[in-house]
Amino acid sequence: MTKNQRLAIALMCALALLLAGLMLWRQPATDTSPQPDAHGHDERRADADAAADAGMGGIALTDAQIRANGIALDQAAPATLRQRLHLPAQVKVDAERTVALAAPASGIVQTVHVSTGAVVRQGQALVTLQSPAVAQWRAEAQAAFRRLQLARTNHAREKTLWDERISARQDLEAAATALQEADIAAQAAAQRLRALGIEGGAVSGSVTVRAPFAGVVVDKPAVAGQAVDESKPLLTIADLAHVWVEAAVPADSLGQVGTGMAAKISVGTRPDEIDGTVSFVDPVLGETTRMATARIALPNRDGRLRPGMLASVDLMGPQAQVPVTVATEAIQTIHEHSVVFVRTQAGFEARDVVPGRSDGRRTEIVRGLAAGTTHAAGGSFLLKADLGKSAAGHDD
Repeated sequence: MTKNQRLAIALMCALALLLAGLMLWRQPATDTSPQPDAHGHDERRADADAAADAGMGGIALTDAQIRANGIALDQAAPATLRQRLHLPAQVKVDAERTVALAAPASGIVQTVHVSTGAVVRQGQALVTLQSPAVAQWRAEAQAAFRRLQLARTNHAREKTLWDERISARQDLEAAATALQEADIAAQAAAQRLRALGIEGGAVSGSVTVRAPFAGVVVDKPAVAGQAVDESKPLLTIADLAHVWVEAAVPADSLGQVGTGMAAKISVGTRPDEIDGTVSFVDPVLGETTRMATARIALPNRDGRLRPGMLASVDLMGPQAQVPVTVATEAIQTIHEHSVVFVRTQAGFEARDVVPGRSDGRRTEIVRGLAAGTTHAAGGSFLLKADLGKSAAGHDD
């Protein structure tokens, strides 16, 4: 190969390289990674998030798949709703049928006749104690009674003497005054014993505290040998044939609550609801809870309601006719949007709705759904889960 031929080949190679470089320089680069806008935001990511936040999506399901998954279909329809206000509550003793019994005077507990939880009848002996003060009061009562008897005898004698014109009138008047004073003193001494539940009789310091009504001993701090006085309760008796159910009402719901409202009470594992009526609404909020108390008094003759049980109360508001309602379980929340899964030819579509009043079973749809629209009621949570899986797959 001559020198000229070699030079021509080199020039041709250089020209080819130059042309290839020009072609690569003029072709735009393809970048599949997200590109930020002028403010540093990823526009494509923002669009995807906006689509997800809309809570809208379609789910393809055949009739056979719908039946296999147990998804129940229903139609939006008008209904009469009675709004429920659901509140936490607790069973408590009826404070108006509860009494804390204290010693009538300072003394020493001699015998405690009952234990906590005991069912007692009216008048049953509960605690016996020894008290020097009680012995003195009995002695004063007996002395007052003896003075009264003496005053009656003197008055009768002076009356006879006056009738026979033997004694002066002022003697009869003095005897009548002494009789009145003795009668007042005797009544006062006897009334003190009755007021403190102390039986009269022989002068003794032994006194028995008895049940003022039938009930259950719910507290018994007293023990034999204990020194007690009027300020220390010996035991507490409650009539559990009636109890209170107290519900906690938030401050922003107080406008919906009032005495006389119907209530449905659920307690523990009892399957049935108990009907009641609000009898009292506390006008003062709790200092720590910032809630008011709504009280329902209930009969409890079978003893199934025990103080301390947790409960829930549904306060029933006025009835209202609502044009569009769905089963409450049909409403799902997706990305903070309330949605109902509407039946389509292909399956279901998540449609945004605005819920309104509810009675716990059906909920008003204020906007987003027309009466007669077929949608998923029971099992709609499965559609929500399916939609969430689809969104997660697209993100991947």
